[in-house]
Amino acid sequence: MINIIVTEFQKLKRYSILWVGDVAVLFSALLAIFQQTSMKGHETLQYENYANSVIWNNFSMAFPFMIVLIGGYIINREYVDHTLKNILTVPIPFRKLLIGKLITVGIVTGLYGFFSFICTFIFGTLFCYGNMSPSLVAKSFLQLVGLGLCCYLAVLPIIIFFSRKQNGFLAGVGLAFVYGFCGIFIAGKKLTDYYPITAGLGIVKFTGDGTLTFNLSMEIGVLLLMITLSIVMLLCMKGYEDGAAMPKKKGKKHAVRRI
Repeated sequence: MINIIVTEFQKLKRYSILWVGDVAVLFSALLAIFQQTSMKGHETLQYENYANSVIWNNFSMAFPFMIVLIGGYIINREYVDHTLKNILTVPIPFRKLLIGKLITVGIVTGLYGFFSFICTFIFGTLFCYGNMSPSLVAKSFLQLVGLGLCCYLAVLPIIIFFSRKQNGFLAGVGLAFVYGFCGIFIAGKKLTDYYPITAGLGIVKFTGDGTLTFNLSMEIGVLLLMITLSIVMLLCMKGYEDGAAMPKKKGKKHAVRRI
């Protein structure tokens, strides 16, 4: 398994899709600046409020679609490059290969959470004068990385489900975007603790405007349910040789000409 993960990181060096994640994280941090300055006017920007705004943008827009896009892409490359049959002759079961790729995506998500913290910290030093304390910076680090991992667990079943067919991940990306965007309207409501995308807010102790309340045990249970669902999906998934992970047919066979 370790060899599979190391190999996946070696492959990632050649994938330009990672730039999409960089842009998404950077856009989330920049958008938070405009959101906070437009609400506060000429008042001094508070680092905690700014970090909370970045967290809000990450879970609702940037991370869900980005995680599914990158995860689906690195799985789909095996279909597009026609390397899946060769890999399975090693032999490596398709399920084990998929698990290795999913672990890689989880690690990459954690790294993007760290990159989000770096962007938040840099912009915070530029715009949040005198409002940054070591405790707030440490808190934002844990929240941004933790929320990224919670979003990963929330969308994990989507990655697995749409990895069975070539280019199937594209539909998963659209679903993940809607999945995350709907969290904007659910956060702060009665369904916050039950919706997987918003469940991470309570786990990372998101403060927001101070009016949000969370049921931590329920949120942990929801994410554990997503992990369980993902494991069941992996166990029920047929192997490549069984036809469940076959690439799409390029076209129908031409009819035989009559003599």
